[in-house]
Amino acid sequence: MRSRWNFTGLLLALILLALQELPTEAMRMRGEPYPGLVNIDRHRSSEAVPQGRVVGGTTATEGRWPWIASIQNIYSYHLCGGAIINERFVLTAASCLAGLRAKNVLVVTGTTDWWDLYAPYYAVSKIHIHCNFDKPLYHNDIALLELSSDIEYNDVTTNVTLADIDELQEGEKLTFAGWGSSEAMGTYGRYLQEASGTYLPVEPCREKLQNDDDVDLGHACVQMDVGKGVCHGDTGGPLIDEQERLVGIGNWGVPCGRGYPDVYARIAFYHDWIRTTINGCSIA
Repeated sequence: MRSRWNFTGLLLALILLALQELPTEAMRMRGEPYPGLVNIDRHRSSEAVPQGRVVGGTTATEGRWPWIASIQNIYSYHLCGGAIINERFVLTAASCLAGLRAKNVLVVTGTTDWWDLYAPYYAVSKIHIHCNFDKPLYHNDIALLELSSDIEYNDVTTNVTLADIDELQEGEKLTFAGWGSSEAMGTYGRYLQEASGTYLPVEPCREKLQNDDDVDLGHACVQMDVGKGVCHGDTGGPLIDEQERLVGIGNWGVPCGRGYPDVYARIAFYHDWIRTTINGCSIA
């Protein structure tokens, strides 16, 4: 009887060790609420001033990301990142908005400090989520926010250029920005952070993630050094190439900065959906 229980204990220990080594925890934590739902009822007034930083990132200078937006709840608490497409539309991840009502979402622009009470904010009139979002899981994670009024452009606020053709090359430098935390389940950073990595095609990305199901041609992977990468609060943020074209929107990754590729919705793949949705049409 003793040898049987020893064997069972050894087997359980080996299983737990294997689970710890596999990259099963994503920026969108499996089995937990979507990023937007997690913080939809949080109040800024009840929180300490955030001090966290994007893992391994550097603070972005004012005006460096004029197209970035902070997606917030009605209590002005940061939920996710976004990118200004034109005066009326902001692109983000569907997982940031799933389960939310338009009246409970705000878009803040023109600042690198999401805690800034004087930054311009805009009400949302409609949420457009891709009809195949999470079918299958972690796929088609893209959405558009239609605003109630036009965004006012200035020196620190404008729209981003979309990458309409898939020209990404392996090893190409790509840069991401967000207000996410510096560690898994940590507090969000107050000031916008940016970090760069290199483009990784689908097949080598799958190999590094040990995952064939959650990455496909609708995704773009970015490999960063250990100690750098996206984390909680970075979902929906913009990924740009060296020509400052939007090539990705933050979807999921292994938290945080552990050396695994981060995964983004590939803008060129969804360009037709973006264009037709803005124009009042619908496409899968």
